[in-house]
Amino acid sequence: MSDQLENQLVKLVMCSFPDIEKARQIGTHIIKKQLATCVNVIPEIESIYSWKGKIECEKEVLCFFKTTNRNYSRLEAEILDLHPYETPEILLLDIAGGSKDYLDWVLSSLADCD
Repeated sequence: MSDQLENQLVKLVMCSFPDIEKARQIGTHIIKKQLATCVNVIPEIESIYSWKGKIECEKEVLCFFKTTNRNYSRLEAEILDLHPYETPEILLLDIAGGSKDYLDWVLSSLADCD
């Protein structure tokens, strides 16, 4: 697969936030910058994790950002710059397939980042 084609593949970025306000603020910022074409905000999840030797259980908000390989680096940098967590969860997931019309819309709605 060519680098040019690889840079256009649609990806899903998963990120959790401490509250709905911060998720909306960062999600809106990312959309305005055209680094993602859509952000799904799932208002309440419960996360259980180990942090600095202690088991934590917190309510969080989960977001799914639709983007491409080409836009991922800038999207990640923007999240890291604005996110209140010391180490935010940012996971890049491959999309194996989907509706051609939807995937075309994702590709046509994003900024041309390098």
